[in-house]
Amino acid sequence: MINGKEKLIVAIDTNEFDKAKELIDKLEDSVDIFKVGLEQYVSTRGKTIDYLKEKGKKIFLDLKFHDIPNTMESAVRAAVRDNVWLMTIHVSDMEGMRRCALVAKEEAKRLNIEKPLVVGVTVLTSLSNQDLQDIGCNMTTEELAIKRAKLAKESGIDGVVCSAQEVHKIVEVCGNDFITVCPGIRPATAEVGDQKRVVTPADAINRGAHYLVVGRPITQAENPSESATSIVNEIENA
Repeated sequence: MINGKEKLIVAIDTNEFDKAKELIDKLEDSVDIFKVGLEQYVSTRGKTIDYLKEKGKKIFLDLKFHDIPNTMESAVRAAVRDNVWLMTIHVSDMEGMRRCALVAKEEAKRLNIEKPLVVGVTVLTSLSNQDLQDIGCNMTTEELAIKRAKLAKESGIDGVVCSAQEVHKIVEVCGNDFITVCPGIRPATAEVGDQKRVVTPADAINRGAHYLVVGRPITQAENPSESATSIVNEIENA
């Protein structure tokens, strides 16, 4: 049986450091991996990263670097120095992705630390097929995600962020060793919110997802720890 705590990532989506600390403390025994995104990182100037390190937790730094290759390379190097476990870049040009993959290895080796995972964002789970058409893309979300996943693997980064709705096809074309991180995960009883392509934890695991990102169904629950434990159990029973 798989270890559900090793698969679950909880998103700390709050703009206040004290609230982030309170949430981390509540989830300390039930969650091992936490995601720090743009809102949390910018509003607290990265203080939550230091607090998670004090607690011995794995850190998913979700800042979705997307810029010219030199800038992306420098950002990845800085994230490695922060000793995060996983970070995101956008699937973009091959040179930029290759340089991100290379600098992560080189900087981790220089610091004598474990290399963090670098994964590329394929298609945001808030986007629909119509949204893509509106910006001039004639591919479906699934087609675009698969195409970008292939590019990401070719570039040498470790995996991708994708919807669990297309994760099984990405696993088929990229292999089981290619990391898949799936947001937009909602237990059957949870509200969908602003996500347009959602999947339950059990379905996501059965489709081949390596890691599941869950936010509001846990962080806004009356008992966050109990909610997290319930999802861990669902993962393990999948």
